[in-house]
Parts: sequence; structure tokens; C-alpha cells
Amino acid sequence: MFRKTTWRTTASDAVSLHQDQALNTTIFLLKSFGPTGFLLKEEGEAKNFKVCLGNPHTCTCPVFIKEQEPCKHICWLLLRKFRIPQEHEYSFQPGLVERQILEILHGLHQTKTHRMQNDPPPTSGTPSQAITGPDPGSVRRKVIQAQDVCPICQEELLEKKQPVCYCRFGCGNNVHISCMKVWADHQKLSDREETVKCPLCREEFSSLKLLQGQVKNAARLFTAAEREKAERHLGVVCHSCRISPVSGTCYKCTVCRYLYLCEACVKTGSHQQHVLASRTKRKEKWRIREDSVRDETGTQSKAVNKRISSVADDPLPENVLASLPSVRVRPGSQLLDVGLQCRICLQDFSLGQCVRTLPCHHKFHSDCVDQILLKSNCCPLDGFVLYNPLAPRSSERKTPSKVVAKGAEQNLEDLFVPGVALRHLNPSSQGCPTAEELTGCAVTFNTSKQRKQSPEISSSVIKSKTKQKLSSPHKCCAVTNSREQAELDLSVGLSKPETADCPVRLTRLQPKTTSTANREMSVLRITGVNTGQQRKT
Repeated sequence: MFRKTTWRTTASDAVSLHQDQALNTTIFLLKSFGPTGFLLKEEGEAKNFKVCLGNPHTCTCPVFIKEQEPCKHICWLLLRKFRIPQEHEYSFQPGLVERQILEILHGLHQTKTHRMQNDPPPTSGTPSQAITGPDPGSVRRKVIQAQDVCPICQEELLEKKQPVCYCRFGCGNNVHISCMKVWADHQKLSDREETVKCPLCREEFSSLKLLQGQVKNAARLFTAAEREKAERHLGVVCHSCRISPVSGTCYKCTVCRYLYLCEACVKTGSHQQHVLASRTKRKEKWRIREDSVRDETGTQSKAVNKRISSVADDPLPENVLASLPSVRVRPGSQLLDVGLQCRICLQDFSLGQCVRTLPCHHKFHSDCVDQILLKSNCCPLDGFVLYNPLAPRSSERKTPSKVVAKGAEQNLEDLFVPGVALRHLNPSSQGCPTAEELTGCAVTFNTSKQRKQSPEISSSVIKSKTKQKLSSPHKCCAVTNSREQAELDLSVGLSKPETADCPVRLTRLQPKTTSTANREMSVLRITGVNTGQQRKT
């Protein structure tokens, strides 16, 4: 065997970048050309690419033609299809000889422990063929194991948490519904062909009509929160600036539970007394670098350690979990439609099961999601934070301008008198204007505090009006014309009457025929308002 390419001991920067792209991109395996030739299609792309493993590897994509380095399609085959570890020397070589390719096909590149985990448990025959399914001539669905992968996208079924369907008349293996739709579209089935072939056993997978119904119903399992950008941390409220949701890098205190901060508040120095963990995407785990740990004195440690340690998630209290809505599946429920299933265990909803709905509108089996929420208060699909006791309530979200305006209205509410204009109030008067602050007349507010502070003003006003209206001293308590006196001699706040503490009331005394009745006839009395008859001589 003659090697046409040079052997590498480490991966180049370009290959490392392509490996990361391959692990974060969904690629579909549409067709196989022998053991080493494959037709691939990237999600969201209309063009297909043909990849061949050999000495050297080849691909029809523009990146490989330009760089002549293993592209993300070649790296996807090596890492996803053949399960080569990323640090293995076979994963970043520009080409492999026949002996090395045979080792990859037979799984000899893997360690013994890793092969035992990937191998299915030993059984006598295939259980899917021995046990019949509900439909005539069909087989039952295989139980999904921890290491089972989709044969089209080569991703683990339980890890990706996408709705699945299974081969009903062949092997009984599980395939993603979305991947099976791409597979059926590539087959270009005619109207006469009503069945879809299985990508593994090449037997009849299911009817085309049933697959289309599964695709339609499975789309209802994806919510609007799941389609949000990964950089938006849904349900997270910044403890400092109260912004929600937090975008970009989100920080969390490792000591104070349920305390989150945005990147802008962290830069301004908020919450410096504790170490903060961070994450960029809401589905990632909280990480903290050990070089950011501070010692007991509060200063940052000089020893730089690049190891990253994970931070435990906040649990969801049991009383909050019990308050989440849940229903029991009954006959005729829409949860029994084909394609609707719990995206944790990937099993269909059946009669009598309890289904819990989260605030992000995701539906799961209560037995599946309750155990996860008791350890983490986030949705297992989109990372939506369900509970945060430090978030402000709706009654507390008021702007400062509204609060100030409301307080000013309360201060002036008791000071308003119809027909009396107020000038700028003196702050030293504590909300009570003096006689000089009123416009054009010697009128004062009849408050006990005002009367105690300015007795001279009241006495001077009384004397001035007494000299103008009374002709002789012996007429100080008598009124010659009570009706005319009531209209002209009204004043506010001159002195405190005996009934000043009583509620405000308007009374008119009935005229009397006696001589003393002339003094009180047609007198208009208001609390805080005195007439000339009530003046003190």
C-alpha cells in the first residue's frame, strides 16, 4: 500500500474548524455508493454533495475544492457516521489506506469498552420481527436505547429530542420524522407509489399518507420559544437593571441562587462580592473558570487555571411544580394523534397518562419532566427559566415619573379650595400656604397648625375689617342687615369656631320672631368659615 498523502500527528486549524462545524450542523445521509461513497445534503441547502473516503478523501463541495483539506462533510462522515473520536489520529488525516478504512468499517479503531457500549444487547433473533404490531402484517417498534442514532442524520435520538417514527413492516428501527421526510422527498415517489422504503432494511417503512400526517402533527410540538435565537435567555431577568430577557452573555451568581445579571451590569461592577458563572447560549451549561475565583480577602487569585468547572442549576420548588397545569389523556383527545409524543422519552401519549404543560407550551409525560424540573428550573428543550423569585412583580414595575406625579397629587389633594388660586408654595410651610401666598385677598387655610404659627395675621385682618364695617363699639356683636352681612362679610380662616372639628356641613338657620333671632337669621356657616357675627370683640 502506497500512501499518497502525508501522515499528520496533529490537526491543523482549518480541520479543527471543520470538525466543529460538522458537530454543530445537521447533515442528512441520502444515499450510499458502496461502503465508502455517500451522498449528503446539508440542512437548509438545496444542493447535494458526494463524498468518498480513500487515499485521499474527496468531496464535491466548494470548500474542499479550494482548500484541498478535509471539509465539514468529510469530518461529519468520520465523526458521526463511523463514530471516530475527535482526538483520534484517523479523524484529521487527509486520506486513509485500505487497511485503515477496513478498521473503520469494522469498528476496530474504537476501544473495547466503547464497542461494548455501542453494540446492541445479545438477543435470539430480532424482537421486532417476532412480535407483531397493531396493524396487520406490521411489527412493533423497537425500544430506544441510550446509544441509538438516526440512520439519516447520525445523531443520537435521546440527545437530540426530536419526534421519531419507526419502520412498521421491516426492522422496526426508529428514525426522525423530519429526516424521514427529507429521505422521502429525495426518493421522488410518484403518485402510484404509496409506500416509503426504509433507509436501513430497504423494506416498506410506512405509507406516504401516514408519514405526511406524522410530519403535520409533529410540527405542533415545536413552540415559538424554541425557535427564538439561542443568544436570548428566555425567562431570565437581570437583578440590577431588570431587563428581560437577557441577550448575549448571561451571568449567574454561584452563591446567591436565582440571581442573574446581564453583561452590561457586570461591566459596571454589579455584584462583585461573589464569583459569577456565565454562558452564551441558553441551552448551554453554566461554566466558571477557576482563574476567576477570589480568595478570602476578596482579591483575585494570581494562579491562572484554564480548567472549566460546571455550576449546578437551580431547582424548581415542589409547590411551584405542583401548580403547573397537567391533564390526563382521555378518549378522543388530540394528544392521541399520530406524531404527537413526549420529546424526552420519545414515546407516544396513551390513554390514562398524565401530561404536563410548561409555560413555554411544551408537553411532556409528568413522570418524565418532573424528575428533571426538580433538579433544574429550565425547560429541557429550549432552556426557558420557569421560576425566579427575585423577578419583580407586575405591581412593582412603575416608572419614577408616575410615582412622583401620584405623590404630588396626594399632597395637593387636601389643599385645594374652589375659587382660590395658589402661588408657588413655600417649602418651609410643609404643604400649607401662608396668607401672603394667596392671590389678591387675605384668605388663609383654616388648619390648626397654621393658626398656631400666625396669630398676628388673623388678629390684624379682624381689626381691619371690624373698623370698616362697624360704626360703633356697642354694635360689635349685632348685625343690622343679616342677609347683606352674610354676602359681604365672609372670610376664610380668621379664627377657629367652636365646631371647627366637626365635618364640613352647610346649614341655613330659620328666621325667628324674637329680638335675639335677628342676629342669627339667614347666617351661612361653613367649617373653617367665619362671619362677622362670630368675631371676637
